Amino acid sequence: MDLSRYAALFVTESREQLGVCGQALLEWERRPTATEPVVTLFRAVHTFKGMAAAMGYANLTELAHRTETVLDLLRSDPSSGREIADLFFRIIDALEQGAGVAVDGGDPRLDFSPLLAELDEASVATAPTGSWAIPAPGGMPAVVAPEVAASRLIQVVVTPGATMRGARAMLALRKVEALGAVSAVRPPLATIEQEGFDGRFSFQLAGTASADQVMAAVRGAGDILDVTIDAAEAERVAEAAGRGRQIRIDLRRLDALMGHVGELIVARARLMELAEVSTEPELRAVASRIARVTADLHGEVVQARMTPVWQVFDRFPRVVRDLARQLGKRVRFEVEGEETQLDRAILDDIGEPLIHLLRNAVDHGIELPAERARQGKPEEGQVRLSAASDRTTVLIRVSDNGRGVDRKRVLAEAIQVGLLPAEAQDVPDELLLRVLGRPGFTTAAQLTDVSGRGMGMDAVISRLRGLGGSVEIDTQVGVGTTFTLRLPMTLAIVRALLARVGDERYAIPLAGVAETVAFHSDRIAALEGREAYVLRERLIPTVRLRDRLGVTGPRPPGRQPAVIVQIGERRVAVVVDALVGQQEIVVEPFDAPLGTLPVFSGATILGDGTPALIVDPAALV
Repeated sequence: MDLSRYAALFVTESREQLGVCGQALLEWERRPTATEPVVTLFRAVHTFKGMAAAMGYANLTELAHRTETVLDLLRSDPSSGREIADLFFRIIDALEQGAGVAVDGGDPRLDFSPLLAELDEASVATAPTGSWAIPAPGGMPAVVAPEVAASRLIQVVVTPGATMRGARAMLALRKVEALGAVSAVRPPLATIEQEGFDGRFSFQLAGTASADQVMAAVRGAGDILDVTIDAAEAERVAEAAGRGRQIRIDLRRLDALMGHVGELIVARARLMELAEVSTEPELRAVASRIARVTADLHGEVVQARMTPVWQVFDRFPRVVRDLARQLGKRVRFEVEGEETQLDRAILDDIGEPLIHLLRNAVDHGIELPAERARQGKPEEGQVRLSAASDRTTVLIRVSDNGRGVDRKRVLAEAIQVGLLPAEAQDVPDELLLRVLGRPGFTTAAQLTDVSGRGMGMDAVISRLRGLGGSVEIDTQVGVGTTFTLRLPMTLAIVRALLARVGDERYAIPLAGVAETVAFHSDRIAALEGREAYVLRERLIPTVRLRDRLGVTGPRPPGRQPAVIVQIGERRVAVVVDALVGQQEIVVEPFDAPLGTLPVFSGATILGDGTPALIVDPAALV
């Protein structure tokens, strides 16, 4: 039987199970006497072992089986495994790397003998008197029979509009606990109990109960709209009940589909322009119908690409844990808003910037335990990663309660490079970020393998700008630092305001537009040496786009409009020649020619086929 066609599925499923292992190990470290993390770890390793055995990966199966055996010994006394926690972390890393090698035909070359030897020693140290020993490698069957039922993913939707949705969810969890062990509840129980809980949750259930028994138990809570049970079971139940089925789909297909939808939107815009000047009522009716269908199709494709951020966030606790141990620091890592959804393409690209900010928080931000104690702080520092939706954007924050940024050092650097005059006394947040983002600038006292080269923040800012997002900073010495990443929910197609400057039209994403106003010349004032506009008794810095872009020629007669662009708490009035209208635009990658001002984040094709540049609001603020 040719198993190669199942290789991609094996990689995906194994990563999910090994991710559960990582979370369980971190929880076990926090609660060394708790049984639940060990049980969760045992089941996940067991599931991985079964998948590897089914694929014929003997070396992976052996390592997983021997690990499972030691974990089985530890279930009765979890605290006895405290000394070998690092061994399990290394085993999970080895299984993850080995899975990638095995699918390429490299399982016979995998050598886990050092880890297996350590497992043998661990079994002797942890096994109670009279317990059975780990079987010899040669005595293990090719396909291992399951000792316990594999864990299944259960997804539940409470009926919209139902009262006490959180209580319904908690009751459903209580009912299924009678059928087996419940773990990996998402969102966390604390979120489910909050008033804003939307009624969607999932959990892992281990046990021998049938799908019908599980569904009956969940629906017994009342006001349950839908229940789905992992891949194979979900398909069978869906065929019987006529409910929504779920399948895995290659992301490349979604990318291609989004590209086709983008072309369709451009064609729709052109069709609507032709219909407006046409005297044929039938053409107008058809154009209107196509516009509605295209909008619905766009919405469905965008929703299909939306992914909960926990799929990226789940690997960060391990990163923070390992770095804190390497630096000799005590750090409590917290994650909030894991169910916030973001376009998969954006989610894949923010992993590296977030890793840098987290490493920055642990290395630069959190002090050593002795230093924190001298300052009257708890010896354990706190690093928090959170995500939340804000209109058409997603805010991701990385914060710590450490030492904060030394503004005096940054001020000296800003004066030295000419960003501030020599008589400056302070560095405002927007300039602080510009200085921190300069290539080569670092606050590290010495170069290490963690930081000190001064390239990280520059890479973070560049990556975020490439995604149409922005970075903000809020820091206070001795209190801590918060970096806020503001990202569009989807990258491919956005709604934009079209503005004209000279003979060209420019697109300004509506996500960064607060309002539009008429620009009165008698309301111009000065703010810190630059032109500002008085709007409702508030001074707002102005940017005359014509002057910024170097557009020549006569200015349009009459009063010009101004677009009030807002990023976070910062605002700027962007003065343009005219406003053309609003339009959904397809964002295309933009490689700016050498010498182009850094105020554009992409390009697009308008409905009439002419190209237009997309203005980056964050670059103007």
